[in-house]
Amino acid sequence: MTDSVDNVVGWRWLDVRLHRRARRLVRALPAPSRLRRAATAAVAAVVQAGALATLVFGAWLCTVRFPSVALLPGAVLVLFGVLTLPRPATLPRDVVTARRADMPALHALVDRVAAALGVPRPHLVVLDDRFAAGSGHAGLLRRRYLRIGAPLWAVLDPAQRTALVALELARFGGGDPSRAALTGTVERTLATMVTIFEPGADKLLHAGREDDVTKMMAANPTRIGQQHAQSYTNLAGDLVRPLVALLHGGFGLIRLGYLTLLQPEALRAVLAADARAAAVAGTPQVRSVLATRLLVEPMVTVLRRDARAGDRSGVVRRDEPEVVVAGWPALAAALVAKHAPSMPELCDADVARTASPFAVTPPLGRRIEMLTETQATPAADPDESAATDVELRPMYRRLVRDLRNG
Repeated sequence: MTDSVDNVVGWRWLDVRLHRRARRLVRALPAPSRLRRAATAAVAAVVQAGALATLVFGAWLCTVRFPSVALLPGAVLVLFGVLTLPRPATLPRDVVTARRADMPALHALVDRVAAALGVPRPHLVVLDDRFAAGSGHAGLLRRRYLRIGAPLWAVLDPAQRTALVALELARFGGGDPSRAALTGTVERTLATMVTIFEPGADKLLHAGREDDVTKMMAANPTRIGQQHAQSYTNLAGDLVRPLVALLHGGFGLIRLGYLTLLQPEALRAVLAADARAAAVAGTPQVRSVLATRLLVEPMVTVLRRDARAGDRSGVVRRDEPEVVVAGWPALAAALVAKHAPSMPELCDADVARTASPFAVTPPLGRRIEMLTETQATPAADPDESAATDVELRPMYRRLVRDLRNG
C-alpha cells in the first residue's frame, strides 16, 4: 500500500518523511514530558505576546506625526497583528441549538453521562446534519458545547448513544493542550495564517482573474485602457506572489515546529479520554461507535439506499421518516458486523490515510486499536433514548428527505 502524503511543505521528499514520522508518532507515543508541556506553553505565550506587540507598534506608527511616511508600514503591521492575534474558537457552522426546554430527554442523558464521568456538563448542546460528533469551547467565555450529528445519532442504539456522549464529554476532563486557552488558540491562529497565504487559493484567484480578463477583451475589444490597467494589476499580483509564498512557508514551518511540541500530549489526551469513556459506557459500545464513524462512506450509502426503498406491500409506511429511521440501528449493526473480520486492515488503512503532522487527534483506526480491554456494559435506558428520537423528529424528516433527493 502506498503512503498517502499530505502537501505539508511542498517538497515531496520532505512531505514523505513528515508523513512517516506522523505515522510513527501515532503508533508509539513518546512518554509524557513536563518539559515538553512547559516549552509548548512558553512558545504559545511568545506568539501571543508577539502578535500583541506587532499590533501596538503598528498603531503607534500610524499615529506618530500623522500623516507621515510611517503610515503605510504602520497600517501593514496593524493588519498583520490583527491576523496573528489569537482569537477564541467559534461554534461550528450550520448548527441548531438544542434548548433544554425543547429537548429535556437529550439533556438528561448528557447530564447523566457527565456526572458519571465526573466532568462539568456542557453549556450548549447543538445538532447538525453531519455524520459526526464533536465537543469543544467557543467564544470569549469558552463555553463548553457538545455537537451531535443527527445521522450518526439515528443509527446508534441506546447503549451506543451513551457511549457517543461519553466519548465527547470525556475530553472535558482536562490535559489536552489543543483545547487549552493559551496553547489551543495559538494552534488555531497558525492554522488560519497558513490557510490565508495558501498558494493554491492564490492560483485559483489568478485563474479566475485571467478568465475575467479574457471575457472582457472578447466583449469589449476597443477598451484598451482597461486592458492596460488590468495588465498592471496582474503585474502587481505577480510581484506580490513570492512574498505570499514566503509568508505561507514561514507560518507553515512555525506551525509544524509548534505542533512538534503540542501534538504528542494532544494525541495522548484523546486516547486517555477514550479510556475514561469506555470505563463508563463499556468498551464494546465505544468501539462500535468508533467503528461506525470509521465506516461513514458505506454507512451513508446503505442509509441512502434504505431511504429511497419502497414497500409495495403497504405493511410499513415508508412515507413516514420516523418509521424509516427506526430501522437504521439494525442496518448499521449489520454493516459493522460485516466488516468486523477486516477491521484490523481498515484500521491500518485509516492510520496510513489520515495520520498527519498537523493532526491533534489520533486517527479513528488507532483509537479503535487502543480499546482492547473489556469493560462491564452499563445498563442503558431505552425509554430515554426513544424520547430523544421524538425530540429529533424534525431533523430526521429533513435527513430522510435529503437522502432521498440526494
